[in-house]
Amino acid sequence: MLANRGETSRTGRLRRASVRGQGLVEVVAVLICVVPVVLLVIDAGMIAIGAGINDSACRDAARAAASGPPSVLEKGQRLVGSGKAPHDRAISVVKRIYATNLPMKLQDKIETIETVLDVPAQPAGGAVDGQVSVKTTIDIFPPFLAGAIIGPKGISLKSTHIVPITYVVPSQAP
Repeated sequence: MLANRGETSRTGRLRRASVRGQGLVEVVAVLICVVPVVLLVIDAGMIAIGAGINDSACRDAARAAASGPPSVLEKGQRLVGSGKAPHDRAISVVKRIYATNLPMKLQDKIETIETVLDVPAQPAGGAVDGQVSVKTTIDIFPPFLAGAIIGPKGISLKSTHIVPITYVVPSQAP
């Protein structure tokens, strides 16, 4: 009877060790599956945050570009470059407000297109009819697995917003 007890004790120990080893293997298998998924979710979140930042920056830059006088008080559509008031207002918003420490960068190169449809005649003055379109680009560098898949260039997302010009030409009293 004592011999049976010893065998039962040894078998019990082997079973407990086997169960502990099985549990460890299960934990490692779950971690191998779960950790990459969690890292991809974090990368997807970074991309979503970057898209939101780019959209907000583009909207605010378009509003700033449209809030003052157009580059030229003449009818027509024109690409507005550096040194012109609407473009400078837009770029100042992008540079000043949307600098981030996240792994993403708004490009300083933005596209500003101004379309003036009607300019009020003098001396009456009035509101300028037209719109300003601003296009911004953000480069996103996902920190984990997507960086290995996408490469060192990251992901570039573009956003475009069109806002009506809000400038009013002052009247000139006779």
